Amino acid sequence: MSGKETSTNNNSNDTQQLVFPFPYPTPWPIQQDFMTSLYTCLTDSHVGIFESPTGTGKSLSIISSALKWLTDQSAQSYNDILQTRIAAKIASLSHSLDDPSEPQWVRDLERKRIETDVKRELDDEIEAKRKREERLAKIRREEREIGFGRTKKRVKLSKSTPPKACDKTDDADDVDFLVDDYDSDEDSRTKKAMRVNGADSDSENEDQNDEDETFQELKIFYCSRTHSQLSQFISELKKTEYVESIKSLSLGSRKNLCINEEVLRLSSAPRMNDKCLDLQKDKGRKCPFLPKEKHPLRKFTDSVNAAVRDIEELAALGKATGVCSYYGSRNSLPSSQIVTLPYNMMLQKSTRESLGIKLKGNIVIFDEAHNIIDTITSIYSVTLELHQIQRAQFQLESYHKKYSNRLKGKNVVYIKQILILLTALQLQLEETNKSAPPNPKEGFKSKQQQQQAPFKSSSDFVNDLRVDHINLFKICSYLESSKLALKVQGFTEKVKVAEATVSNDDIFVARHIPALQQFQTFIQSLLNVSINGRIGIVTGDLPQNTHFKYLLLSPTDVFQEIVAEARSVILAGGTMEPMSEFKSQLLDFLPETQIDMFSCGHIVPPSSILTVAVPVGPSSKPLDFRYETRMNDDLITELGNSVFSLATVIPHGVVCFFVSYSYMDYVCSKWKANGVLGKIETKKTVFFEPRNARAVDVCLAQYSEAIANPNKGNPSGKRTGSILFCVVGGKMSEGINFADEMARGVIMVGLPFPSKTSPELQEKMRFIDSRAAASGITSSEYYENLCMRALNQSIGRAIRHKDDYAAIFLLDKRFTGKRVREKLPGWIKSATVHDVETFGAVIGKAGQFFRAKKA
Repeated sequence: MSGKETSTNNNSNDTQQLVFPFPYPTPWPIQQDFMTSLYTCLTDSHVGIFESPTGTGKSLSIISSALKWLTDQSAQSYNDILQTRIAAKIASLSHSLDDPSEPQWVRDLERKRIETDVKRELDDEIEAKRKREERLAKIRREEREIGFGRTKKRVKLSKSTPPKACDKTDDADDVDFLVDDYDSDEDSRTKKAMRVNGADSDSENEDQNDEDETFQELKIFYCSRTHSQLSQFISELKKTEYVESIKSLSLGSRKNLCINEEVLRLSSAPRMNDKCLDLQKDKGRKCPFLPKEKHPLRKFTDSVNAAVRDIEELAALGKATGVCSYYGSRNSLPSSQIVTLPYNMMLQKSTRESLGIKLKGNIVIFDEAHNIIDTITSIYSVTLELHQIQRAQFQLESYHKKYSNRLKGKNVVYIKQILILLTALQLQLEETNKSAPPNPKEGFKSKQQQQQAPFKSSSDFVNDLRVDHINLFKICSYLESSKLALKVQGFTEKVKVAEATVSNDDIFVARHIPALQQFQTFIQSLLNVSINGRIGIVTGDLPQNTHFKYLLLSPTDVFQEIVAEARSVILAGGTMEPMSEFKSQLLDFLPETQIDMFSCGHIVPPSSILTVAVPVGPSSKPLDFRYETRMNDDLITELGNSVFSLATVIPHGVVCFFVSYSYMDYVCSKWKANGVLGKIETKKTVFFEPRNARAVDVCLAQYSEAIANPNKGNPSGKRTGSILFCVVGGKMSEGINFADEMARGVIMVGLPFPSKTSPELQEKMRFIDSRAAASGITSSEYYENLCMRALNQSIGRAIRHKDDYAAIFLLDKRFTGKRVREKLPGWIKSATVHDVETFGAVIGKAGQFFRAKKA
């Protein structure tokens, strides 16, 4: 079946044939179309790009369609499953059973053996599933009868009886840290490489499968960007009929799932990871929540799958049972049917491997996928800092000095070559630091001086290091097979090697992440296809912050691995246009016939959306927020008076987006000085988006309270609600539900174009232009798309459901231009973007719109 482009305007009647279990009496037509197209895409094993605006029930449509497909697959007859597996087993053979050179009786015998083995495996799997379903049913009955919270009474014993302290003995001799003999560069027997970037080392390699449950359930992996988006998905899942039968799992970080108070009180994820590993290695007082026996872990796994739980409920389950939720959830992975997890866990290959995620034959859904290209680029862009090089070099030199006479084979040769590489890298960064004199006013280097050296290809970078005589492929192979980084780390922890780096309290150094690990990751990045990556030097405000940066320019190879393994991959979002960019930058390896695209309009009628392009302010001064003019005092005052006038006519809540934190701070400081901010405060209680993510919920709660009670404590006041100043691409621009009174008005100040002075962006744009003939995307179009995608995501906060309404004001004369207008969301364009010549006309349209809604 060929790839399809579907919109809600050209559906035929056959799209109504599929019936989906939906939690409400009748799905909307656009939901039915979405579910049908998604089901078809999964059935055809295609890659799908699905766009459905916020408020159209996208999450519920994904759940209903994907889980119907999953249950339909699981409901296949025994014989169908058996024949499918036999055919797959035969197809995987290195030789053909139809080869006439082999005697017929030999081929028949092998075919019979395969059929017998597959049948036995399937029968064992069915029996294991039956036993497990009986255990899950028992747990569900218990939770219904006695309640989840009462299970805490049964685990007091395990909590109050921590393991006895062990005598500290020297149970590891120095020989444990010697790398094995390494005499062959072609050793094919090497074990799988250390989990680069996994951060969770040997302590996480426990057997995760119980003896009777080695089978893997068919799975749907649902990935999104933030914890709140994943929790919202689980909330929608609980509304469906699948809540009683589906085996779900929420994967998260220690920050979300750890139940040890000693770890939870720490301030950052790296420190939490380090403390957790400390408690696992400390024989005197190991973490009491890591069970030594399989039974508590299996019971926890059953409890996880017995009910649909979000991250918070999973952590509560861990506390109730006395089993670590972080490691226990990983043990539940094979038996789960739907797994929710953050983007980075799925996109980073090393993390997938360390978690035991198997994609073959399964479905992967990326929701909020509008910025997946940038996310992949960020994840696979590698930095190597000066202090990391210094630390790795010092530790490796200490290791070499200790064992030089005992190392055999080519170990000495390779360790010396690695030391040469580390020295060369350190010298280049130190020379870069010396090339620019310090600026006494702004620290080590001024912001103008904080430029990167030109980005280079991997080959040019290696030549400039003058280490082109060293074979980096062999170095990487040696690091992987010898596990040198882990050996050196173990030696360092054992003998407590002192660090020889510049002291800086702002730099946290994780004790349990090998110092050589980041070096190994960086060297591996140099081996990527040269055309897809570049390397440069970034200078910092302090010498030790200067670092190398590997910049991934094309995410295609990374994404191709996921597509090649999975049965089907879905990219879904509220704002996916231009879809052509996903095809050219992410999916150019696929034929058009393998890509399905779906887009629908908004559920709200055009009369519920007012969008106005505002080119001038109250004094008729042009609103021009280009970088060259936006700091003008008169323009900032005009902007303040515009916001004040709009705040006067917009009821309840107003969300006003700036292009950056620095510009928001600058503008508001000017308003405070000239009295404009005081004027705004007479109409709305003013709030600012916090930079600290932990303060977001508090800020939103106060903002909402000020909308509900605008004159609380001041009965004579004339405030009509509150206004929240925030930033495009910030914490409020996606994943936050500004429904109803929370955002009756959205104000966009300027166009959020990224800075063209960024060397990374310049390099990316050069790369885009080099491929423009084949991809059809130029650097200028890519630059515009970056801006418009961020803008569209922000203004999409306004409409959250079918009965919602809001006014959107686009403050900048550039919003009258054709190119900008064409890239606004379809649901805004279909409702019409109004052009006005005077600011008075803006206020008139706003007043008319809100009076009509009040009537």
